[in-house]
Amino acid sequence: MDQQKSSLNSSRAQVAILDFGSQYTHLIARRVRELHVFCELYSCTIDVVALKVNNIVGIILSGGPSSVYEPDSPHVKAGVWEFIKENNIPVLGICYGMQEIAHVFGGKVQPSSEREFGRAILSTVKCAAAESLFAGISNGDIQMWMSHGDKVTALPNGFTTIANTSNSENAAIANESLRIYGIQFHPEVTHSLQGKEILANFAVKICNAPTDWNMKDISENFIKEVREKVGPNGHVIGAVSGKSFSQYDFITFFLIFLYPT
Repeated sequence: MDQQKSSLNSSRAQVAILDFGSQYTHLIARRVRELHVFCELYSCTIDVVALKVNNIVGIILSGGPSSVYEPDSPHVKAGVWEFIKENNIPVLGICYGMQEIAHVFGGKVQPSSEREFGRAILSTVKCAAAESLFAGISNGDIQMWMSHGDKVTALPNGFTTIANTSNSENAAIANESLRIYGIQFHPEVTHSLQGKEILANFAVKICNAPTDWNMKDISENFIKEVREKVGPNGHVIGAVSGKSFSQYDFITFFLIFLYPT
C-alpha cells in the first residue's frame, strides 16, 4: 500500500481503511466503493503526516491475525489518534480493529474461552448509539459472520455495548460522543446478511461521505495525470497482484496497454 498517494485524490473526501492484515481488507474497500464512496487503503502504521494530506471524513480499522495485547502486535500511531480527535473523525473498528479501539482507550481484550468462527446471531441493544450504526437493520436477531479468538471483556470508559452474541458479550461497542464504533463481526462478507447496510450507515450517514465516486472517473483522471508526468516517450511498468485486485491494480493493468514497454 502506497502511503504517498497521487495529488489527484488528496482533495476528494474519502474513507481511509487502515489495514491490520486481514484477508478481508480489500473486501471492505470493495463494499464501501459499491456505495459510491471513495476510499483508500493504508498501512495500519501509517504516519499522521502522510494521512492528513488527504481529506479524511472517516476511518475504518480492519481485522487482522494478531492479538492486541501481544508485544509485537501492530497499533495505530498516537499521532493518528490525535488527528482523529482534533478533527472529530468517525472511526469504525472491525474485529481486530474493534479490539484495537478497546485496547487504546483502556478497555480489556482477552483470549476467548471458545473461538468463534462462522455464522453467529447478533442481538442489538436499544440505545442511541445502536440506532446510529444499525439504522434500518431488521429488528431482533441478525445473522453475522464471526472469525476471532480474542474478545473485549471490559469496556473503556465512555463506551457502551450496542450488540452481543452468545459467545461475545461485547460484539459491538460505541462511544457516541467520540463517534467511535467497534464491531467484532465482519459486515463485508456475504454471510453477514445486512452487513452492507451497516457499512452504509457508517460511511454515508455517520461520516457524511459523498456518494459520487465511480471507477470510470478515477481511472480516466489517473491515466491523464500519468500521461502528463510520463510524457509521449515514457514507459510504464505495471504489476498486478494475483490475490487481490484493488482499484490501483486495475488502473495499472490498463496503463500497461497505455504505455507498453
